Formats: sequence, C-alpha cells, structure tokens
Amino acid sequence: MTTPQSLTDILTCYATPSAGMHPCHTLPLKLRAIRDAGFTLVEIAMFDIEGFAAQEHPGYKKMDEGGQGDIETLITVARKVNEICSELGLTILAVHPFEKFEGYKDAGRREDSFERAFTYFKVLKELNCQMMQIGSSDDPSSSPDLDIIARDLRQLADEANAQDPPIRLAYELWAWGAHVNTWEGTWEVCKRVNRPNFGLCLDTWQICARTYMNPDPSKDGSDLFSVSAGAPVVPAMTESLRNLTETFAAPKYREKIFYFQISDGSGPGRVNPAELLQQSKEQGIPPLYQCSTSWRPLPFMDDIYPGSNYGGFLPVLDVIEAVIRTGWRGPWSYEVFYQADMGKDDQEVPKKWTTAAMKSHEHILKALAPLHSANGAQD
Repeated sequence: MTTPQSLTDILTCYATPSAGMHPCHTLPLKLRAIRDAGFTLVEIAMFDIEGFAAQEHPGYKKMDEGGQGDIETLITVARKVNEICSELGLTILAVHPFEKFEGYKDAGRREDSFERAFTYFKVLKELNCQMMQIGSSDDPSSSPDLDIIARDLRQLADEANAQDPPIRLAYELWAWGAHVNTWEGTWEVCKRVNRPNFGLCLDTWQICARTYMNPDPSKDGSDLFSVSAGAPVVPAMTESLRNLTETFAAPKYREKIFYFQISDGSGPGRVNPAELLQQSKEQGIPPLYQCSTSWRPLPFMDDIYPGSNYGGFLPVLDVIEAVIRTGWRGPWSYEVFYQADMGKDDQEVPKKWTTAAMKSHEHILKALAPLHSANGAQD
C-alpha cells in the first residue's frame, strides 16, 4: 500500500461501538451506516461481534477470561461479519479491545490470558483481519514491572506472528491504566518488547486525559478537570507533544505507529463531576474510564450541530498536528463515545454519528490546511 503524502489522502476508519450503544443498533446496521458515510475501513469491537452472536443465536454464551464459551458459534458469526463487510466494501482494520492481559505472575492467570488471545486469533482469521488492539491493563493486581509487562507482550507478539496470516498488535495507552497510562509509557514497553509486529495505537483522548482531567479526584469531584474550557494548551502537554514528534520523526520509530484514534472530550460546563463520580462508583470503574465511555464527542461537534452543547475542550488539533509532523500518514480511526445520545432507542443514531464523523474529518483537514502545503509537506 502506498503511503499517502497529502492529508486529504489519509485513509479514514470508524469504530463500530461509536455507531451506537443501544441494542437496536445492531452490528449490520452500524456497518451499513459506516459504509454509507463514506468510510472504507472499520474497527470492530469484539463485544459488538458477541452482541450480534447473541442476537443471531439465543442462548449464546460469551467468551470468558480463559477464552472459553460458544466459540464455534462465535467463529461462525465472525465469518458472517466478514461476508457483510465484503459486500459493503469495508476492510476491517483492527479488532478491539483485548484487555487485562499483561503483568500477571500467577501461572494459571497467564495461561487463561493466552488462551483468550488464541480465541481472538481464531476470530480475526475469520474476519480476515490482521491487527488486534491491546489496551494497557487497568488491573491494579498486575505487576508494575515493565520487564514483566514486556515479557508477556513479547510472547504474545511471537504467538501472533506465528498465525496464518501473521497478526500485528497495536498497544494503546489507557489513561486509567494501572501502571502504563501515557504514550511515553506504552512507547517504553514497545521498545522492550522489540518485535516488528508490535506497535502502538495513539489516541487523542487518551493522550490528553491525564493532563486535562484528574485521575484521582476528590469525593465531590470539584477537581475532576485540571484545565478550564478554552484555556491555552498547558506547558506539560506542549512538552509531551514536542517529544512525541521528535521521537517518531525517525523512520524506524515512525513505523511503530500502527494507527491513530481520534475523539474530543466533553469538559467543564457539560459534564457534572459529582454525577460522573457517582456513576463510576456504581459501575466500579475509575472516573477516567467512566468519562471515556460516556463523554467523548467528535471534534467540532458543536460546529457540525450549531446550538448543541457537546462541550469538547481537549487540544485535539495539537495532538493531531504533533503526529502529522512526524511524517506518519497511516489510518485515522474515529472512536467516540457519547452515552447521552448513542444510548437512545433510535435507529437513526448510527447514521447521525458516522455522517458527523466524516464532517468532523473535513473540519480537521480544513483547520490543519494552513499548516501544510498541498502535498502534505510541513511548511
């Protein structure tokens, strides 16, 4: 595949969980909406595939932590999903998320994790997909030792490379991760893994989250947001993005970015911190995780829908610009979550969000255009 030089030629992708969160938003409905919006690549969530399996096969038993369940049914459904994508002209860029894998010392837990990975590999084969995304573990019982984390991921990379066809692993920082929760952290792990099929998934929201939001806010949530809406980019973020550009500008490191996820984040004036903390407590998940699954609109959403209040406040363009300045021109995947809207019992939701994503992409390119010449070179 030829690497695009112009920003307008960059391949665009949309994630299936970002096309709706209600049971009426079936996987086939989401896939059609993604195709109709003009996307040629799709990122599919394993839970969307399993949700489709449950709809197609009542009584379906979901995959457990050891990769066990109604696996033959899951594989059959994966084959059907691939057929649907082929009919729609969609290529599956990646399957996500594979989580809570690395850093376990208990032999039984490690064995279960690898068995679950092998089940994922079977599903990827039926989907004709050669990339699996791994979220940095949010399990505090896992080891903080980066050598142990890298050991597990290195072994997984070797197993993935042995598949037919070989599978690439895209390691994504999760801002609520127990031990690895910055792009710098995932990069350090990536260097220690040191395998050609192991790289990174960078994400605008995840990169910004720990600077713009407090991972451990007070009980009333008054300090949830570290930066007010409309404030200049904070020095710590500026420095981190400068380092990102310098790191991945080297061609041998640039190729370690496997793909790039894009979303904004709702901030002060839109999110009620006390309510968010209560919801995170009820769900038993960290506040940043709750924020990630509920308050991640598209960039420029308030411009796309004038009069709305999605409240995006993160320096998304600065992050995108930092990645662009490395010279990397791989696929951009729009992965957004906005529970208040996506959770509605409304079959128009997939169309609304996928169409808005393509408009968001156009807004981003227009905003970046003054910084780049027509051929994509830096000014």
